[in-house]
Amino acid sequence: MSEAAFDAFTPEYARDGEILKLIGELREVFENHFDRTWFSLIIDDMPIDFRTVRDIRELVSLTTLYPGEEWLIFQGVLELEIFCSTVKRFLLPVLKERLGISWLFPQRRVRDTQQYIVRKFVAFTFPYNLERLRRLSQKLKSCLLLHYPLLR
Repeated sequence: MSEAAFDAFTPEYARDGEILKLIGELREVFENHFDRTWFSLIIDDMPIDFRTVRDIRELVSLTTLYPGEEWLIFQGVLELEIFCSTVKRFLLPVLKERLGISWLFPQRRVRDTQQYIVRKFVAFTFPYNLERLRRLSQKLKSCLLLHYPLLR
């Protein structure tokens, strides 16, 4: 391949590489902290649509980009925004109670010491991980709108 032909493809490869890097970071945060069984148990009665989680899983499962998938990615980012705001609004205020580590409800407290320590650690790191997820989704949204302004 000639150098001129290689230079013609570089901006698209750079754009796709940037988008895939952000999706990879989102995947790590989402799968390690939010796509877990314990998390699905504590958000059971929250107003999160099944489609929201499905679209987020679809987004974070992408490892290559094909032309026309920008709308799929953008839809996943919009669902991530809804997810983050819903979790922040409905779960953060009652997180310790849901995890069973709150002193407000001693009858529902976890009795196992190891479980208590693990859940206490989760409660401590959860707001940070939620903010990380929100920031990465905003970063991906900005990147998408920069490269695909018609998504607005």
